[in-house]
Amino acid sequence: MEEAIYDIRVAMPEDVEQINKNIKRTMVSPEGKAPRKGLRDAAVRRELLVLERYESKERAARISAFIEWHARVDGTVTIKDLGTAGDEPHTGMIKRIVRELLHESSPPEARVKLRADLIAWNSIFQDLPGFYLEGQEFSRPHWKNIWTWTPEAERRARGPRERGERRR
Repeated sequence: MEEAIYDIRVAMPEDVEQINKNIKRTMVSPEGKAPRKGLRDAAVRRELLVLERYESKERAARISAFIEWHARVDGTVTIKDLGTAGDEPHTGMIKRIVRELLHESSPPEARVKLRADLIAWNSIFQDLPGFYLEGQEFSRPHWKNIWTWTPEAERRARGPRERGERRR
């Protein structure tokens, strides 16, 4: 059985058409109704990552996930939207692309606001080391959970180092 090979890279403006074609349901639009108008601008600002899978049967790369974010002047990252191909969020792809964003940007803090009723999305962030539920806010017509990540919270979540592991 052959596995698909994937690559995570900064999106280009020309990738937006493929993102919109392949990914209908996102964190912000779980019903798949609202078009994502800001993705082209995010690509121009280099604040859009895509996970591209190489499908050996098709002999072509296909965008299967994306993450849009905004970095403030102080380095804090706000995750604005995130999506994967398919009807349900693909947990593995989401965790991988979020970890890549945090690794590449090394922010002092990252934050994401999710509708509280989106159980699958909230459980993904609950399971990611370093994210914790900071609070809730009401934004018509939904309650939103505010998930925050810090390097310190990630170190605590990962627990004590195993013997022989080098310090970075």
